[in-house]
Amino acid sequence: MKTLLSILLFSGLLLAQLCFVQPSVAQVYKWVDENGKVNFSDKPPVAAKTETVNLNHSKVSDERQREIKQQRLQQQQQLLKSMEAERKSLEKQRAEQRQAKKEHEVLCAKLKKNKEKAIWATHFYTTDKNGERVYDDEKTAEAIRQKAIDNYDQTCLKK
Repeated sequence: MKTLLSILLFSGLLLAQLCFVQPSVAQVYKWVDENGKVNFSDKPPVAAKTETVNLNHSKVSDERQREIKQQRLQQQQQLLKSMEAERKSLEKQRAEQRQAKKEHEVLCAKLKKNKEKAIWATHFYTTDKNGERVYDDEKTAEAIRQKAIDNYDQTCLKK
């Protein structure tokens, strides 16, 4: 029932549209008014002598229409390919940016942890060739702390 109603409605709309279709070739009338001015209209004037003007409508051949249609189709396909390539390029660029941001966040987390360890550490040491700890003096320890702070600040706090 619903389908039948849809078909009837569509048919009615199509019929109404066909009733209001204007012919593609309309007559054009030419006349001279009382001031000597030449006028053109698709409706003849009431009180003037008119002349019907033949308009030469150059028809485009079917072959030429097919060529034009094919050219448009090719242009649309080229545009579509171009837009698709641009979209893929943008997606790739955004993915690379997300990856770089993620890697930067991981690096900053590591540098922050190193900075905090350096600030709170009381002693720094290295191991010698025998595997024994050799503790750094306070001046070296302060240089290590400052380097950890600077690494974090320069890498993660730059704006």
